Amino acid sequence: MNQPMAIDELVSVAQAEAMGELDAPMMAIVLANEQSYDLPINSLETDADKARWGLILRAAREHVEADAVAVLYPAWTTIRQKTKEAADDDGAEALAEASADNLDASSKDSAEDETNEPIDTLFVQLHTRDHVYWRGFEQIRDPKHQRIIGFRRIKALSTDYRRDEEPSIASWLSTLFEPLPEHGEASDVDLELADLLEEPEVSAALYPRQLRALH
Repeated sequence: MNQPMAIDELVSVAQAEAMGELDAPMMAIVLANEQSYDLPINSLETDADKARWGLILRAAREHVEADAVAVLYPAWTTIRQKTKEAADDDGAEALAEASADNLDASSKDSAEDETNEPIDTLFVQLHTRDHVYWRGFEQIRDPKHQRIIGFRRIKALSTDYRRDEEPSIASWLSTLFEPLPEHGEASDVDLELADLLEEPEVSAALYPRQLRALH
């Protein structure tokens, strides 16, 4: 997989999914060698939500033997441009300002034009065995209907990390590529992973993108 090309393609997919909507969708795409698989995410608001979806995505990745997983989600952020701190390693923690809550588009008003006001952002992450590719975009909306009509890239929130250097806000996905247990061994977590694959929202999603409409 050409990873720089893959993140650009994922950005195109994420933006196309969001165009014309009141809010960008929250979803994951499991990228296997020949197919991709969509998993709509219902919430990443709490640590429990993130822990559960971290397990689901690990289970799905292992199930189809994928080498990459993408996560697409909307968020609030007050970050618009790179500061000196954001250029340092510790500056990656600035991403923590953008939580993955579902956004209420109706609450937007003209105050968002102020530099200290939060803006609606679309995040696209590509997780591979060695790297995390992260892109952030401001959502541009039709002032009358508040639907998404375009995107503006936020350079301060567009960074590539080595997997062992990813910011703590992405720690809920740190187990994506953990090795499978030895033959005959299974921990409580691995048993939970197997159970998650049987959940309707996961099993229905583990169809190739072009076959989802037939399921």
